[in-house]
Amino acid sequence: MRSKVLVLDEELPIPLNTGKRLRTLNLLKNLAQKFEIHLLVHGQGATAEARQRLEDLGITVHVSDSVVGDKSGWKFPLRILKNLYFSDLPFSVESHIHPAYQKRAEQLVSEHKFALIHVEWTPYAAYTKKFSVPVVISAHNVEAQIWERLAKQPHGALKGKVFHTQAERMATFESDIFKAASYVTAVSELDGDTIRKAGAQNVRVVPNGVDTVFFAPSDSAEKDGNLVFTGSMDWHPNQDAIRFFIDDIYSKLKAQRNFEFFVVGRNPPPWMSSTPPEIHVTGTVPDVRPYIAEGQVYICPLRAGGGSRLKILEALAMQKAVVSTSVGAEGLDVVHDKHLVLADGADNFAQAILSLMADPERRARLGKAGRELVESRYDWKAIAKLQGEFWESAS
Repeated sequence: MRSKVLVLDEELPIPLNTGKRLRTLNLLKNLAQKFEIHLLVHGQGATAEARQRLEDLGITVHVSDSVVGDKSGWKFPLRILKNLYFSDLPFSVESHIHPAYQKRAEQLVSEHKFALIHVEWTPYAAYTKKFSVPVVISAHNVEAQIWERLAKQPHGALKGKVFHTQAERMATFESDIFKAASYVTAVSELDGDTIRKAGAQNVRVVPNGVDTVFFAPSDSAEKDGNLVFTGSMDWHPNQDAIRFFIDDIYSKLKAQRNFEFFVVGRNPPPWMSSTPPEIHVTGTVPDVRPYIAEGQVYICPLRAGGGSRLKILEALAMQKAVVSTSVGAEGLDVVHDKHLVLADGADNFAQAILSLMADPERRARLGKAGRELVESRYDWKAIAKLQGEFWESAS
């Protein structure tokens, strides 16, 4: 008889247009072969088609009578300000707490004999305080670290206050959660060490991965001068990365050669509609692979973030030459100038791009080594096995 596991998350991991969704779906579909998985989510995006896709994978879906507020529109800034002045919780925690979700979780725990509860995003640990069932928290990132890094970037006074406040509140929330947690998974050894220092006793690294069959080298020829970045553009670190490129890197490249930069990902903010002519913001696309395939160089100019970057793993799996900041490649078992090129600061980043554009043999060497790395270290089936073993030890 398979052990029952209740997974708490914000949404169904469909469509596969964010790194978090990619990780969640690839782990759960593999784990469902050994465990009876029940997934509880809020109502937004829980279409009949999406629910059926998960049911077909052997995952039982439960939908709460609750929704998480949209992060766009005129109401969003007001919600941020309300949180800033009238709450002690981080916004990403407070905005996800709903009585209907708590009630549905309690009903499920009373109706089923769950061996454990798996929290698929750290803020959802707030729902587990009443339960006696063992709890495993999946820390996709050290969230406080992301806010701390964003706070260090140039901002106006109010935005800077928001970022600093969120960083402080999230550090307090994560410290309390990790100290109380029996079991936590991290996506990198670096994050694992941070979580242990916060007080967690039992931490296991379950890294990010990539579908090496889906993200495979393409027969499509790269296009001279094409740069590409992929990621959810409603995530602040990705927005900051594009702002860094536009403000500090763009002019240095333009002075040296012609190029086209494709920013591929859902929900770009309004300000990205007025980028320089060489920068093309696609919004949601059905498939990111054609854009990656045509890229001469894949770039990751992140200055903030946490965990490890699925976007880089996807580019490496497609045998692309990658230029990343140190923060962008943090948490990945990569070696500079063997698997990719690491470059910090605008001058170094621009020069690294120009150097790779001019050197097809080096691009090919990096691409080959990157593909070999993900094949040997970042396959989802092997990673799901690590998660399953941790579940068994926790239950």
